[in-house]
Amino acid sequence: MLNSDKKILLDYGVKIFDPTGKPQFPTTEIEPDMAIISHAHLDHSGFVPALFKQNKIRWFATPPTVELCEILWQDSMKIMGPNLPYRDTQFKRALKNWNPLLYNQTIQSGDTKITLSDAGHISGASIVNIETKGKKICYTGDFKLEDTQMHKGAKTVEDVDVLIMESTYAFKEHPPRKEVDRQIADEIRETVDKGGTVLFPAFSLGRTQELLSLVRAYHKDIPVFIDGMGRKITNVYLRHPKYIKDHATFSKAVRSVTMVQGPDDKRAATEEAGVIISSAGMMSGGPVLSYLFHVNPESKIIFTGYCIEGTNGWKLQKDGYITLDERDLEVDLPVEYMDLSAHAGRSDLLNFIKYANPEKIVLVHGDAPDKFAQELNEDFGYNAVAPKRGERIEL
Repeated sequence: MLNSDKKILLDYGVKIFDPTGKPQFPTTEIEPDMAIISHAHLDHSGFVPALFKQNKIRWFATPPTVELCEILWQDSMKIMGPNLPYRDTQFKRALKNWNPLLYNQTIQSGDTKITLSDAGHISGASIVNIETKGKKICYTGDFKLEDTQMHKGAKTVEDVDVLIMESTYAFKEHPPRKEVDRQIADEIRETVDKGGTVLFPAFSLGRTQELLSLVRAYHKDIPVFIDGMGRKITNVYLRHPKYIKDHATFSKAVRSVTMVQGPDDKRAATEEAGVIISSAGMMSGGPVLSYLFHVNPESKIIFTGYCIEGTNGWKLQKDGYITLDERDLEVDLPVEYMDLSAHAGRSDLLNFIKYANPEKIVLVHGDAPDKFAQELNEDFGYNAVAPKRGERIEL
């Protein structure tokens, strides 16, 4: 929450999968004047409906973000079930109180100006730039500077007073994206030539579309099957051409694949050498589990995203088994991990800081932001802080 002449809430998310086994929610003891939602991922948007128990505040985001939020919120409501902290009426009220904000369009509320720019993360994801009381404040949300199949990389910002920045991969470099793309393409060719299937457990939002584009960039004729919520989300991507890098090429790629609709499509996906891209990315549920024991022995599983400890994806990569209906089942297929992260790696984070040249850095969204803050202070000479929950900072 940024307190200027207005109280501006920057993102409001949930943790659905937590080591405790129960969803984790932020405080409800807040009364913002407005909210800016950087993008649709649930850890940034998932608690927005809780704002609408009594209040009717306005929240701003790009057009694809609100469509994606609607899909993800509905899905999360099913998952949370009895733990759901808001009602269906609040969900509907939240959607009615959305206000569109396009990239590079500036809105003003009181003495505060707000402008969004492309974060290069997923469709509609934004870096939030705020000017208030003579100060320039940048909140990065989740961002990536390197180009991917679906998105151009985010542009750096210059000369801000305060940088509020994600620090997910503060201590990890991602390999060059083009090299990873090529490695994945080679793995697909090798597996399909043996008569096998490459099964990608994939996040429905962002990763499914990236993989679809990647496969078609290298292999025009290999059969590709898309299953799970990624089908619906792909349609949102198609409806908002300005928020992806190459709409014509992506649209052609979508037309060339099979969107799995029923048992016949599922059967074809496992009987034909090719590629299956299916939710869920961490294998904690979803149709991906139905493919796992039906692809032939020449097949391979490739993870391209992060799996939280304790999820089936984590168990499979670490110990070669999954848990289904309270039974541990061994999976006798090769498993690989290839890094297709949509986040900035360490070098990108440091580059963003360098160009922003901030007087103060506020680190959020990471496993060890306090350690990164200490490094930025001691080794780089910045003024960086990693606030604890509930802590207030004077800017």
